[in-house]
Amino acid sequence: MATPPAPGQQPTPQQIAAMQAQITQEAAKRGMTPQQFQLWQRQQMEADAKKAGLSFDEYINRLKQHALETHQRKQQLAQQQQAAEQSGQPQIQQGKSEQQVPITPGAPDPKALALAKWMRGQDLKTRTCILNGQRKDMFR
Repeated sequence: MATPPAPGQQPTPQQIAAMQAQITQEAAKRGMTPQQFQLWQRQQMEADAKKAGLSFDEYINRLKQHALETHQRKQQLAQQQQAAEQSGQPQIQQGKSEQQVPITPGAPDPKALALAKWMRGQDLKTRTCILNGQRKDMFR
């Protein structure tokens, strides 16, 4: 797949052709013509803009800004990794942070209990912490 154009640049003819092919492919998956698919996409985006309480143009500008920020973050991360490789430093894995799941009160999930029982039987380091005023064993 062609790489996206840098912000502020026009796409190359190859990139335009790749985008048109992708639109045609997506339209075919949904049993639409490319024009119908583009109209459907626009209607979806207008609905999303309405949900967000924005005008269509404001919504598009926010999407563009978000895409630009994401692109810049990826470039910065790639530069940092490249600099780390050149200097011989160990690489730091970023972008994949652990996702925290909120703890909901109520009956414990039987799958979670089975997993905890199995983990207690393994040779793992445990850490005792205070959670909601109670001591809990955590696995490391």
